[in-house]
Amino acid sequence: MLYKGSCHCGHVAFQVEGTLASAMSCNCSICQRTGRLMWFVPRANLQLLTPEENASTYMFNQHAIKNQFGRECGKPPGGHGADPKGNATGG
Repeated sequence: MLYKGSCHCGHVAFQVEGTLASAMSCNCSICQRTGRLMWFVPRANLQLLTPEENASTYMFNQHAIKNQFGRECGKPPGGHGADPKGNATGG
């Protein structure tokens, strides 16, 4: 199935192809405070619909996940890093 998403203002938008069978709870402080859940997909399944420079990247702790934020609204549309098995992911 094709899913579309964006930050709050739409300055960062994407689409991703995949089957959303389950999502994981993340234990980082950002996800815990905002109630975000993770869904891992291969990076090849993610297509940005806006220029990559519209997003800011924030990394913390072990620098394993690149958390993306809209430069205008500051809201997170997603991130990319490694799945629980260490494979590269996007979205």
